[in-house]
Amino acid sequence: MKKKSKIILSILLILILIAAVIFTIFVGKNVFDGITNPVSREDSIKHIELYRDEYENFKKHHTVKEIKISSSEFGHNIPAIYASDDGNENIAVLIHGMGGTKESLSHIADIFLSLGYNTLIYDERNAGENLANYSTFGILESYDALDAINYAKSHIKKGGKILLFGESFGASTALIASSRDDSNINYLVLDSPVADFYEMVDQIFDKISKEENVPKSYMKFAGDIYTKSKLGFGFDDINSANWIKDKKLKSPVLIINSMKDEVTPPHMGKEIYDNISGDKKELHTEKDYKHIEFAIKNPTGYKKVISDFLLKYK
Repeated sequence: MKKKSKIILSILLILILIAAVIFTIFVGKNVFDGITNPVSREDSIKHIELYRDEYENFKKHHTVKEIKISSSEFGHNIPAIYASDDGNENIAVLIHGMGGTKESLSHIADIFLSLGYNTLIYDERNAGENLANYSTFGILESYDALDAINYAKSHIKKGGKILLFGESFGASTALIASSRDDSNINYLVLDSPVADFYEMVDQIFDKISKEENVPKSYMKFAGDIYTKSKLGFGFDDINSANWIKDKKLKSPVLIINSMKDEVTPPHMGKEIYDNISGDKKELHTEKDYKHIEFAIKNPTGYKKVISDFLLKYK
């Protein structure tokens, strides 16, 4: 009788364990799906209408070509826009933020074109016309950035310089790409950069936790395990500030942020700044603008900040 009870108990424990594993996989997949698709590619295409007029006007004042760059790591195409003005010898590679596309940075491109930099703007993975799956807060996106930089390197005039610019989540991509390889980057400019992945997504976890009555810590655990099994890296790796820590960049870095930014508060830019070794770095903090508003509301002031940075490290 005791032997039969032990067998029944063992079977029950095994069934509970299997059920726990299945539930963890289920929760992990749902977390993974939400984290890697925070703004769908379809929605990013819809967002183009928000800046359609600005982009059409941009095309009237510059020579604009639509191109495709081949991904060296994953085989997909990286749709891009190359805008140029006569006499420009340098190239700025521009990376948009979450929900944006290559068309959303024409106001930034205008500034760099006036500073002597032709501009290469591309769609990040899972945005616009880029069909690569998953948004990964800069981890996989950084490979597309390096491919764009290599494209710029092969098309730049002798003596020309390459500048890498990233906005918000695009700044994470730029920072991680620079951490991987900054040999072809002469300048790095980060506007309202994201530093800490957990700080950005905790609100999402809180909302799901309340709706589904699942502890937030458990969701993070399950999502982290699933992400590691699917993509080979976990949530702790998605922190651009840590990527740059203890690495020597040869390129000077400019970080721009604002005290009124509630999306990427100024302490994020400060954390990144503190983690960059060496003294070729600048942190410019505005007082009166919300997230990524500085360039939109005060392009003249924004241009001066970048111009002063370029002149200082000429």
